[in-house]
Amino acid sequence: MWDSSEVEVWSSTSREHVLWCHGRFLKSDEEFFLANVYAPCEQGVTQTLWDSLSGRIQLLNGERVCVCGDFNAVRSIEERRSSREGPRSSDHIPFN
Repeated sequence: MWDSSEVEVWSSTSREHVLWCHGRFLKSDEEFFLANVYAPCEQGVTQTLWDSLSGRIQLLNGERVCVCGDFNAVRSIEERRSSREGPRSSDHIPFN
């Protein structure tokens, strides 16, 4: 997953919809934390995730953190409803 000539990963931990990686960039010797998020769609569970993620980032006390992933965020409730209404075109190919 990582190019070992560029990045050294010291640890990775999966918890509460987040894969955390901790390591350093070899060329610059800069330490980093990466939070790869896969947020749930349920409102209450999502808020718990953001609270937990925010708390963890604050505990890192100014360390470099990159937060990326699938946040399952919508601008309005209509966006969420439209995704549940009937078949739509998709680039997904079902497995048989």
